[in-house]
Amino acid sequence: MSRLSLRARLTVLYGALSILAAAVILTLLYLVVQARLDAELTGDAESRIAALQQRAGQAGETTITTPNGSRISLDDLTEQIRGNEEKIRNAALDTLLVRGSGIVLAIGLATSGTGWIIAGRGLRPLHAITATAEQIARSTGPHRDLSRRIALTRHSDDIRRLADAFDAMLETLDHAFDGQRRFVASASHELRTPLALERAVIELEATKPAAHPDTVHFADRLLAINTRNTDLVDRLLTLADGGNELTEPVLVDLADVAADVLAQTRTDTPTSARITADLATAPVLGDPILLHQLVRNLVENAANHNVPGGWIRIGTGTGPTYLAITNSGPLLRPQDVNGLFEPFRRGRPDRTRGTGRRGFGLGLTIVKAISDSHHAQITALPRQDGGLDLRITFPAAPSPR
Repeated sequence: MSRLSLRARLTVLYGALSILAAAVILTLLYLVVQARLDAELTGDAESRIAALQQRAGQAGETTITTPNGSRISLDDLTEQIRGNEEKIRNAALDTLLVRGSGIVLAIGLATSGTGWIIAGRGLRPLHAITATAEQIARSTGPHRDLSRRIALTRHSDDIRRLADAFDAMLETLDHAFDGQRRFVASASHELRTPLALERAVIELEATKPAAHPDTVHFADRLLAINTRNTDLVDRLLTLADGGNELTEPVLVDLADVAADVLAQTRTDTPTSARITADLATAPVLGDPILLHQLVRNLVENAANHNVPGGWIRIGTGTGPTYLAITNSGPLLRPQDVNGLFEPFRRGRPDRTRGTGRRGFGLGLTIVKAISDSHHAQITALPRQDGGLDLRITFPAAPSPR
């Protein structure tokens, strides 16, 4: 019963209630008719028997002559009269019960059919609300369409109030998400200027000929902090841009992007992890800058959350087009994986223990935002012996004409 739809449950409820009500009415009618027949037939039979006994007593006989001329004893005739009355009573009650049961069943079926139609009409607005909610729930990132509204136009009732409340909630969420994106982008842009000015001032003081060695050392520490803050601002900007719909996507080969990122990693940010690559042609339609950032974040995440003497494997290919990266590392629980894609989340503390590196907790969040903007699907699974197995599947790129 719990697996049935609400419309089906209402239909069953309407039918069951109508059958129950009709059955109660039939039972009461049966009892009333039974009592009436008992009173009428029994009284009539007893009066006829009394009349026969009186006639027989006056004649001094113990038998009665029937209309066909045969003789029958008074006791047998009395028993026959009572038997006939009982048959008439039972036949009347049986007819009432059989035909009444058929009428009850017909009423139940008719009520169920009517209830199915009425429930469908009544639940139609709820279906519209459910369909809108499901469409919004299936959309993510830049494809989240919070501008959809139910806009129910029926007369004011409880369902209309529910639809209006749902529309108001969507309006609030739409403004909240837009405000959040605008704030991140605006704040990041505003922070770039003072950070650049701060870096220029620090470098100016540190490069003076008369600068004290302690000043130079202190300036180097400040420059490292400035670099970290600038990197954070750049990542926030990338996160804001990655949450937008692509306007002018171009054909990009993920194999070329991955090869370029690996070359920069070995040159600029060498890692102790052993990196192997299996890069086959993997054309996608997207933004080359964002895709470069996506691969870079994946490689940095695999290197930062690894173990001494660990390894990283990266691959690209088609059928469907994919980018896969697997790395050794600390053990992860399945329930920890989804949290890794949330902002400023680094998983359990032991993921970065011993690596000497700490990120901002935005790497995989940016990966998810960029993947969503490219209509890609992310699959992340913890490895049994530690580390993460991550695969991003992209839609097939259109064939060149």
